[in-house]
Amino acid sequence: MDRTILLVNANRMRPPIGPLALDYLGDRLRDEGYHVTLFDLAMDPPESLSDRLDAIDPLLVGLSFRNTDDCFLPSGDWFVPAFCELVAAVRSRTDARIVVGGCGYSIFPAEILALCGADYGITGDSEDTLTLLADHLARRRDPHDLPGLVWRDKKGTVTVNPPTYRDQLDVSPRRSLIDNVRYFRQGGMGNVETKRGCPAPCIYCADPVARGRQVRSRKPASVADEIETLLDRDVDVLHLCDGEFNIPPDHALAVCEAIIARGLGKRIRWYCYAACAPFDAELAVAMRRAGCVGINFGADSGCDRMLHTLRRGYTREDVARAVRCCRDAGITVMLDLLIGGPGENRDSVTETIALCKRLAPDRVGAATGIRLYPATPLAQAVRFQGPLASNPNLRGAVTDNDDLLQPIFFLSEQLGDDPNGLVCDLIAGDERFFPPPRVQDATNYNYNDNAPLENAIAAGYRGAYWDILRRLASSDPMNREP
Repeated sequence: MDRTILLVNANRMRPPIGPLALDYLGDRLRDEGYHVTLFDLAMDPPESLSDRLDAIDPLLVGLSFRNTDDCFLPSGDWFVPAFCELVAAVRSRTDARIVVGGCGYSIFPAEILALCGADYGITGDSEDTLTLLADHLARRRDPHDLPGLVWRDKKGTVTVNPPTYRDQLDVSPRRSLIDNVRYFRQGGMGNVETKRGCPAPCIYCADPVARGRQVRSRKPASVADEIETLLDRDVDVLHLCDGEFNIPPDHALAVCEAIIARGLGKRIRWYCYAACAPFDAELAVAMRRAGCVGINFGADSGCDRMLHTLRRGYTREDVARAVRCCRDAGITVMLDLLIGGPGENRDSVTETIALCKRLAPDRVGAATGIRLYPATPLAQAVRFQGPLASNPNLRGAVTDNDDLLQPIFFLSEQLGDDPNGLVCDLIAGDERFFPPPRVQDATNYNYNDNAPLENAIAAGYRGAYWDILRRLASSDPMNREP
């Protein structure tokens, strides 16, 4: 029985982001006795993939598809065609079963499988299902009942089996598959996951679609073990990849306490995404003691009406409180805005920009346009309004895109013909903002193929990309440390 599995990282975005899921998958498969090897398109020459496939006879080839596009309206860079070409290249060199997965794939599981021609897909958590699929293939058993499996019958009909989730996330802290040291040198930070799933009811977010609404938390001791593993390799600046680190807050606090108890808080610096509520001074202090140096809050808006429309579950006062708590604890703060949702107008944008200026966070991302994803309330509302092409609130691929697979964005028509210009005028040159692209170098807020970021990392900068850009703009050109 051939027990060789080739895992492929299909993400070619620069700066490179370590394929964390493949590290966890590789360790799980190795624990089950499989020989696992990695081909990494972010690091390896693409033309060498053929040689790798010719040299082995794998049971299956697993391709991880992290992003369908760069989620940035001005560029609209779409990665699906290149991914389909990758699947075809693999198909031309091996008879092994081809399996696709990853966050980007899990948002469009049936559509991408039908388009790319892979044999199977896995939606949701892949550790259990991929291991079971490999076992079924090795033993020539029918795998079609496996949870989370996406498969095609003889007539070409694609079926998406609903995923199932464990009560607790159980991943290995060994991190043995990918070259984490190389990713740290070229990508600027390591990464760790403390939980998956998000129960928040935001109308636009694809995270509950891709990862589920049920929160699966890791044991805090396992998170600390993983951090120690990375520290042993001198990877000491990290990003915690949870959708919202502080949901639920008791687990976030327990993770911080585990890190502090190991004495790791003074040896590492880390960043995370967090919700503006629930967030209080106790958690902010604990996070700082545990080594947190920067938080990106998905504030979205500074207008209570818009926050209610987006179903964010907090108010502008909660945004203000989160900023104050971080400032008092010594944590750098980024507020990420999503400008242009349903009902957004000049008054609501003016209120939002004014609040951000008053709160004075270290950085504010002022993105315009909200990416539409299927199975979200926003997409359902848009579809109810009629054909995409006739909807004045939509930008991007509005024709031949009923499945929303191509980049398409909601941008309220009430903002007029030049929404980016409106936002830039309100920002009025305030250097704390990453403005939309009406001004020179504004596209630097897009982290995809960002030469200034790559050059800064090569020069020794480490940290979250928004914070590296912040430090690059500071008066001290050698301010490389968070």
